[in-house]
This record gives sequence, structure tokens and C-alpha cells, in this order.
Amino acid sequence: GGGGAGGGGESSAGSANTGASAEGARFRGAASARAAGPASAPAGAARTNKDGRSYTPEQMQLVQRILRTKDYYDILEVPRDSNEDAVKRSYKKLALKLHPDKNKAPGAEEAFKKLSKAVQCLSDADKKNVYDRYGDEDRIPQQQRHHYQQDFMTAEDLFSAFFGGGGATFHTYHHGQRQQHHHHHDEGDGAQVHRAQLFQALPIILLVLLTLASNFASRDGGSRFSFSMNGQYRNERSTTTLGTQYYVTNNFEEHYPEGTRTLSEFERQVEIYHVRHLHSECDNQEKAMYKKVMIAKRRGSQEELKQAREHPRPACKQIEKIKRKHSNIY
Repeated sequence: GGGGAGGGGESSAGSANTGASAEGARFRGAASARAAGPASAPAGAARTNKDGRSYTPEQMQLVQRILRTKDYYDILEVPRDSNEDAVKRSYKKLALKLHPDKNKAPGAEEAFKKLSKAVQCLSDADKKNVYDRYGDEDRIPQQQRHHYQQDFMTAEDLFSAFFGGGGATFHTYHHGQRQQHHHHHDEGDGAQVHRAQLFQALPIILLVLLTLASNFASRDGGSRFSFSMNGQYRNERSTTTLGTQYYVTNNFEEHYPEGTRTLSEFERQVEIYHVRHLHSECDNQEKAMYKKVMIAKRRGSQEELKQAREHPRPACKQIEKIKRKHSNIY
């Protein structure tokens, strides 16, 4: 769920020019399947991400659609007059296709979180009213934004609530009172529940596969960049679009000459690692804020509550800044 690329450390994957080629379609005008293998591969053939995990063009298209869509109704593909049940049905259908344990396309984790936020907003009457009135979160007045941003569950917790064993239980807070809402799956969701339970075992399998993948990667020379200067990574560079700072080895330009599409694709991958790490940090910062908010509410201290809601979230601010400048990409 909350895993992002480790910030400040060396990339754990092999050559970072694989993985997110298709996701950079906006940069290059057409999707590139460079990591998918030979150029003669069929158009519908599965591609491979940085960890050697395959994904289909359809999975990539779903990820790209959600990442590039701002309107929550469009993300969930529901009309604006949809009721709560319709919103949740759409979420369940999309979440099963998008969960990062199943969808290995680059950016799936960020898209999964975005889907989670959309359904939580549109299935909560108060948040939906605010969203319908102001639209984009950036337009919500500061005094209302604190309440709007309160009590969002993490993407993984929400998924577990929908698909875990038994009926899903949601906890919401209105006017300081905690309420429980129980939603039971109908019989048609049985197969989906079993699939969701299978997801819970996948992290262990993935850990083994990633360990093997890292061993193979190290034989090929290891990763091509690091976010910090260390060891063989002594040459500082920055990406063209976001200006993300990274460090490379002395022979970097032999593999990625200046002005080539190969370098552009590589830098796109660096930026994806960077944004992924920011999302992970933002999640942690929001959890810390929500924890302080809940403690302040239990204590009934308005001063503590005010301070808790002002808990710094620098990574979240960086993400908002990137979205404002590059909303069509990230």
C-alpha cells in the first residue's frame, strides 16, 4: 500500500530506463514500449516494469486515465447525480483492476490512492457538498479545507474495508461524535472477496521476487542513479521537467547520451521515483496529522486541535506544487 521509492537512497531496481516508458506519453507524443522487449513485439503484448513484473496495455491505460483526470466523477466514471451505492460499486470495480498488487503498470500506486480519495469524497455527504460547490480541492477556502481533508482513510485501509472478511466497517466523525456505518457485501461479491484476500499474501511473494530481481540487477551493474551522493554516484544531474536532483556514475553518458530519447525516458523514471517517494512521505505526514487531530478531539482542546490541523506536511505541499505546474502529467 504505502510503499514508495526510498528517498535519499539508491534506487533498488536495475537499470531505471525500464518501467515507465508508456507512462511518459505526454512527453514524447506517443507511448514507448522500450522496456517491453524487441521492437517487433505485438502492440497488445505485455510490457515489463522496473522490477521485471509484467503489465498489459489496458492496465497502463487505466492508470494513465486516472492520473490525468482531475474530476472525481470522471475518475469513477459516474454521473454527478449518482447515489452513494453507485459510487461505491464503481469504486469496487476499478479498485480490483488498479490495486498495486495486481496492476504492475508504473504509477498504479498513485492512481490507486487517487481513486480512494475520490470515492471517500463522493460517498461522504459533507465532503461531496463541498466538492460539488468548489470542485478542485485547491479552490476550497482555507477555513473549510481542514474539515474537508479530515478523516480520509488510507487507500489500503479503504480497500480492506470493502473487500476484507465480513462486512466493511467505516468510521466517520461528525461534530465530534464517532459513528460506525456497516456495509455488507452481497453474494455477488464473493469472488472479489477471495481475490482481495489473495492480495494479502502477495507482499511475501513479491518480497522474494524482488530479492531475486535485485540479485540479477546487480550482476548487470546495479542501478543507474541515486538520490544522494555516495559510493560510485558522484556526478550530480537534474531532470529537465521537475528539476529533480540525482547522482550518476562516471560512465552514465555512455548509456544515456545528451539529447536522446533514451535520456528523456531515464529522467522520466527518476521523476516517477521522486514523486512516488513524495506520496509515501505525504501519507506518513497526513497520518501523523490525523493522529494528533483525533487525540485533540478526545481531549476536547480547541488549541490542540488547531495546532494538530496545522501539522506541517512539506511533502504534500511539494506534490500540490507539482500538480499545479504539471497537472497533465502527474
